[in-house]
Order: sequence, then structure tokens, then C-alpha cells
Amino acid sequence: MRSIIRAVTFDCADPYALAEFWAGALGAAIAPGSRPGDPEVSVDTPDGQPRLLFQRVPENKVAKNRVHLDLTGAGTDRDREVERLVGLGATFVSDLRGADGKGGVVLADPEGNEFCVVSG
Repeated sequence: MRSIIRAVTFDCADPYALAEFWAGALGAAIAPGSRPGDPEVSVDTPDGQPRLLFQRVPENKVAKNRVHLDLTGAGTDRDREVERLVGLGATFVSDLRGADGKGGVVLADPEGNEFCVVSG
């Protein structure tokens, strides 16, 4: 027996808006029939990746994530991918790149959930 990842779930204030950001980031689609104001909205990710689920909760995010996503650009380098994601609404958190160019950049989505962009 084993468990299967059904979805990676984000608690948030505005599920539809956050799903729009992540759909744009991943080149994915918001689940058909989803509308602004829905209490849950999912993003169907490409290439067999786990689905992302965004669910409304009443409390705000108050601490650093204990789990986060690591992203890498498909067909582009890390630094261009960081620029693209910031253009979609991500914010810069910290730069973990070393002098040798290795490492990543920590960004946050529009609701403050941290994620990393690393070299492919």
C-alpha cells in the first residue's frame, strides 16, 4: 500500500486570485467552472505534476512556510524565470545565489507563500 498525492493545498484569503497567479506561473489551467468568490479553486498542472488546490481560510499567514515549492524555468534560465514570476505578481524575498552562480532565489506569491526558483 502507498499514499498518492492528490493535491498540494494552499490556505489563502482569495482562492481564485491565487489560482490565477499559479496558473500563469505554471502554464496551467484553472479548473473549469471555477469562479471568483468560490471557497476552493484548483489548478490542473501539466506534465503529471500534482494538482494545486487553493482553499479560503479566515486567518492570515503569520509565519514562514514549513513546506514550499521549488520551481525551475522550462526552457529558460533561473534569472529570467525570476523576472517572469515577479512580472506575474511574485515578490522578492531573498537571494541565495552564490558567487559560483549556484543556489536559488526565494520569492513569495501574492498572498505571501514562499517558493524557490532554482537552476534547472
